Amino acid sequence: MCFALDANGRVYCADGCKWRARKADYEGYPVWPSARQSVLDYFEGDAHRELDMIRDECPGTSSALAAACDEHMADALSEYDRLSDDEKTELHKQYLANLEASLKTTEENKSNTYNRYIEARKAFKAYKASTSVCKTRHEELKRDLEPLNLELNMEQCAWEYDMLKAEVTRVKKEIRLEKMFHL
Repeated sequence: MCFALDANGRVYCADGCKWRARKADYEGYPVWPSARQSVLDYFEGDAHRELDMIRDECPGTSSALAAACDEHMADALSEYDRLSDDEKTELHKQYLANLEASLKTTEENKSNTYNRYIEARKAFKAYKASTSVCKTRHEELKRDLEPLNLELNMEQCAWEYDMLKAEVTRVKKEIRLEKMFHL
C-alpha cells in the first residue's frame, strides 16, 4: 500500500482502497507541511503493516481498508502532538531546509529546460525540407520524420518547463506554509 499527500496536504491511499482523509479530519491541526508530513510518515510507517494485513485478509473489498484508515487517522494526527517542542522545531527546520534546496534545484532545472526549449524552437523554425529526390524509402521516411522529431523535441521541452513551473509554485506554497510554523 502506498500513501501520499494531496495538494491540500491531506493524506490519501495512492492505490487500493481509494481512501482519502477529509478536510474535517484536520480541524485544528497545523497547516505547515512538516506537520502534515508526520501524518504521512505514520501511515507509511506504524500503520502500514496493519493496513497491509487488512488488505490481505479482505481482498477485493476496499471498504474494510478504508474503515481501518479512518481509524488510524486520529492516531496519525496525535503522533505529531506527542512530539516535544524541540522535536517539532527540528522537524520544521529540516523540512524547510529540504524545501529550499528543492526550490533551488527545481528553479535551475526550469531555467535549463527553458533554454533547451528556446534552442529546440529555433531548430524547428529554421528547418527547411530538402528538395532532393530520395533514392530509398528509408531516406523518404527519414526526411518526412525530421520536422516531426524537431517539433516533438520542442513540445517535450515546453511540457517539461510547464511541469517544473508548476513544481516551483507548489514548493513556494509549501515554504510559505512552513514559515507559518509556531509552537
